[in-house]
Amino acid sequence: MGRRHGWPVRVAGGYALAVLLTTVWVQVAAAGAEDASLAGVWLIALTVPGSLVGLLALPGELGSLLVFTLIGLLQAWGTWYLLERLRARRAGPR
Repeated sequence: MGRRHGWPVRVAGGYALAVLLTTVWVQVAAAGAEDASLAGVWLIALTVPGSLVGLLALPGELGSLLVFTLIGLLQAWGTWYLLERLRARRAGPR
């Protein structure tokens, strides 16, 4: 994979890595602090707009960290897919 062809992977992979690192940070903050109630806001903010749907669909706190992480990873895949299609369209037929 050349430099020009790998940019969708780098963009989407960077976003997925940010989601995973934020998830780990939220989990560590929640385990180490007595009041880490705002730690999860970072993950929600990072995964907007999907997290807004997740907030409406979640009953309370049940599995919210896992759900928001999965939403973020799904958004990373969608970003890769759309950017790859854009790259392929700009490259034209070979």
